[in-house]
Amino acid sequence: MEDTPLASLSLTHVHYNPSDNLSYLCAWLALVPQALCVVYVTLIWSSREIEILLMFVGQMGCEALNFLLKRAIKEERPKHSCQREADSHGSQK
Repeated sequence: MEDTPLASLSLTHVHYNPSDNLSYLCAWLALVPQALCVVYVTLIWSSREIEILLMFVGQMGCEALNFLLKRAIKEERPKHSCQREADSHGSQK
């Protein structure tokens, strides 16, 4: 299988395989945390309820923990993981 060059979404710098529709969908789904931040800030501004503020603080805490763990563990992403998985299960190329 050829190495397909990765493309980048024009909105952000999320890489995806342009020939794979699932990869394109996952690239957009990677933006869900940013969309949630906009929703939380809008709800906090309009309703001023403490529950929404606490949910937003929890979301930011998870994002901060994720950031710190990524920097501490520094595990590289596997290259061509889909191809390796298909080969390990005995499917033909």
